This record gives sequence, structure tokens and C-alpha cells, in this order.
Amino acid sequence: MKRRAVFPVLAAAAASAAPPDNQWPTPFAKAFRDSFIEHWKDTREYSLAVLDAMPPEGYTSKPNPAQMSFGEQMRHHGAANVVYFNAFGLLPLPEILKTTRETMNQLVPADNKAAVRKYVEASFDYVLAVLDKLSERDLTRTHEMWKGAPPHSGTDIFLRAYTHTAHHRGQAVVYLRVQGIKPPTWKFEPAAG
Repeated sequence: MKRRAVFPVLAAAAASAAPPDNQWPTPFAKAFRDSFIEHWKDTREYSLAVLDAMPPEGYTSKPNPAQMSFGEQMRHHGAANVVYFNAFGLLPLPEILKTTRETMNQLVPADNKAAVRKYVEASFDYVLAVLDKLSERDLTRTHEMWKGAPPHSGTDIFLRAYTHTAHHRGQAVVYLRVQGIKPPTWKFEPAAG
């Protein structure tokens, strides 16, 4: 075979051997994303259980006047999910999640348990949809979360979102206790494997 004929054949073979952008060539990266999905499902379930434990009249309650109300706390919890995972730019926001600081009170009143629950549930579902579409490249490249914020890798976003969720849900548990409500029990089951 002449050299001129070999190069196109080698180039075609290399191109067909390269994994598409949506595959996971690094097993650890895929395992990390898959593990995060399972933990996110658990945190979704527990966050909604905490939200459901508060009766509608408790959505305006505050342990301290300087704090957000329970409804505001849970709504903030959902809004942050949206900000973090919208940074990947993989899916358009569902209509229910298209809020701004200016429109939040009107579109998702913090004193309306049904509206807050619908919004928070939609935020968790949006994250799961983004995670399902995510590629290894999305996980490792940097993303701008909002104008002026430092760039974050996908793994940074995962960790920030999970920590933020646990932080605000933990605060919501205190709101329940102040109202004399026993919070739901956290379910922890290690992943099989």
C-alpha cells in the first residue's frame, strides 16, 4: 500500500475509534456521575418529605425574624438547583422554573405550599434530566454559573449543589422542630455493587 493511501485509512480508523462526545471514556467519571444521580434521587425524596411535613400555615414561620420563612427557604433551595444545573446549558428551563428574583414572589408565592412544592419538585426533576444528558466533557470543562462568578467545573457544580441542598434542608428541619413537628427520617442506603 502506498503511503498516500495509508494516511486516509489511518485517519478514518482514528476518527471512528474516538468516542462520541456523549460517551464516558473514563470509568471513574461515569461512576461519579451515576453515583451522584442516585444520591440526588435520595436528596430529592428527603427534601420533598421535609417540605411535605410542614402544614400550609407553617410556610410563613421563621425561627428568627432575620431568617427566611419556611416557604422562602424551600423555594430558595429549588432556585439554587436551577442556577447550578442550568449552567451546563444542556436543557431549556421548563416554564415553571423560569423565574427571576423580581418575579419569584408572584410566580411562586412562599406562603403557598402547593406552589412551593410544585416548584421545588420541578427543580429536582430538571437536575435529573440534565444529569441524564450530561457527558464526561460537561463534567470536566468549566462553566459560568452567573455573570461575575468564577468558572466552575462540572464536579464543582455537583458538590456545590449537593452541599447547598443539604445546608438549606437542614435549616428547614429546624423550622419543623420549632413548630413541634418531628422531621422525616433520612434514608441512607449504600449503593449496591
